[in-house]
Amino acid sequence: MSVKVKSVFCKGCDICVDICPKDVLELSPERNEKGYNVAQVVKPEECIKCKKCEINCPDLAISVKDE
Repeated sequence: MSVKVKSVFCKGCDICVDICPKDVLELSPERNEKGYNVAQVVKPEECIKCKKCEINCPDLAISVKDE
């Protein structure tokens, strides 16, 4: 399973972090070029492929794919 966050699109809204049932994502302490603390994948092995993060991301910054 591969969860990817396109940091250039992420605005750090935290929806993906809140909605993930397995706490796969969290906000990074580092900022992207637009000044947002972006989502980062911290537990990729816990991902259950529900795609809630991908579906609910308002900026289309997250993709979930089978490897």
